[in-house]
Amino acid sequence: MAYAEGVNKGFLEQEKEGVVFYTIPAFTALGVRHGFTSRIGGVSEGEYASLNLSFKREPDSERVRENFRRAAKAIGVPAEQLVLCNYEHGNCVEFIDKRHHGMGVFRENELPACDGVCVTAPGTVAVSLHADCNALFLLDKRKRAAAVCHAGWRGTLLGILNTAVCKMQSLGVLKEEILVGIGPAICGECYEIMEDVAQLFEPEYPQAVLREGSSIHLDLSSVLLCQLERMEIPPENITLSGLCTYADSEKFYSHRRDRAKTGAMGCFIAL
Repeated sequence: MAYAEGVNKGFLEQEKEGVVFYTIPAFTALGVRHGFTSRIGGVSEGEYASLNLSFKREPDSERVRENFRRAAKAIGVPAEQLVLCNYEHGNCVEFIDKRHHGMGVFRENELPACDGVCVTAPGTVAVSLHADCNALFLLDKRKRAAAVCHAGWRGTLLGILNTAVCKMQSLGVLKEEILVGIGPAICGECYEIMEDVAQLFEPEYPQAVLREGSSIHLDLSSVLLCQLERMEIPPENITLSGLCTYADSEKFYSHRRDRAKTGAMGCFIAL
């Protein structure tokens, strides 16, 4: 509990040319372009309205590409330099560079299956997609590396956060130099799970499994904070958004709330 109390609370809501997105104060202070998009400010319609970034969910790919262009412009990164993780709910994190520009957005994604992408030089924008699963931002204070990860319950349990931290440490980044942002996601109060999933988490993360009568809920943010504490990442280096995608239908898509008929938000970062 003491560790969690030392964590920074709150992303900042931004709006540029109608696009609403969220930023992390500690990242902004270092001049790093980044953001977590909302569903506001795009061209998609109906259940995908309006800033949907998922090609898998929406049949009109040109609208999705236009949404990526709008999101990139608002955040301040070149759309042609975007690289989208090729996610599969695992724990793989891949290094990306200019050879991968446009993958997953403007051309076929040839990355191996991965739920995280890491950049080590300016000129490449790492992107992951989310619609309830946790969005993770990681940044070296000295700006030698930055990463984004898609952390659902499977990836969290498999240790994608640890994989991302290890990738950065392989570059000589020290634990105390790593900043972490935990973005908008479904909160513990809204995330009801089945007994089989509860049994996977309860032995190691009992504080994250919330039982009330016959219902069971999972607080993935609590699991991630526990993992960060075990990795000895200083709590003052962490920012928790505190925003629930399930609870706010005006600003966020939610796979669980909308029964899969919905869009996805994006997590962007560039050095």
